[in-house]
Amino acid sequence: MENEVQIKLFFLIGTLGMVFLALGIILMSVIYKARVDRLNRKKSESLLNASLNSEKRERQRIASDLHDGLSGDLSAVKNFIALLNNKEEDYSKKEILQEVSTVLTHALSNVQNISYNLMPPLLESYGLVPTLKSYFDRIKKSNNITIKQHYFSDVIEIPSSEAYEIYRIVQELTTNMIKHGNSQQISISITLDQNTLLFEITDDGAAFDFNEKLQSSLGMGLKNISSRIKHIDAKLLQQSVSIGNKFQIILNSDNYVKSSNNR
Repeated sequence: MENEVQIKLFFLIGTLGMVFLALGIILMSVIYKARVDRLNRKKSESLLNASLNSEKRERQRIASDLHDGLSGDLSAVKNFIALLNNKEEDYSKKEILQEVSTVLTHALSNVQNISYNLMPPLLESYGLVPTLKSYFDRIKKSNNITIKQHYFSDVIEIPSSEAYEIYRIVQELTTNMIKHGNSQQISISITLDQNTLLFEITDDGAAFDFNEKLQSSLGMGLKNISSRIKHIDAKLLQQSVSIGNKFQIILNSDNYVKSSNNR
């Protein structure tokens, strides 16, 4: 009888040992997987940050080359054409020179617009709000569209890296609204609630599901928006509206400062 109890006790202890061993193996597997996932996330975030920073530097370089190089060359050629036109007496030749001057004017304007879109010069010097105002002024001039803007302040002191990403997100969204949604009216507002900045962008164009398009789109526009949102640790929400689209960008920080020039 005593031997039978000992055998049962031995099997019980063995069974418990095997259970604990199995649980230990499962726990170690879970911990290992969590660690690998964490390392992969860090690696992915590192690659994303490096990619976006590299893109920003390349945009700055190309914008500078266009502004200081090609733009200057076109301006010089335009001045030479103007001098030739002033000295030329043959009317037919003057007409040709004038046409060349007009083409150069358009080319110079296009180069300046491309340079501005690549890296808006106002962003580093004056901040996000003046840059957005300048951007929308350009949009209104080149498109038959109404744009309503509301900013809680003309000065929003956020890191330039975050301001740059927000500007690119707004640019991508509005470009998509105009190009693909045929929007006639776009509204943007920036409000501050304690340490949370809320950006709202709405339009009256063709409605689309951002997440659905993100999965099926072959273009880089929506993918860039998603990457930039992750890069600055923000949230992008799409609200349901009866007409058009409404997007919210939520950015948290303790460093936002509201100037005395409030609206």
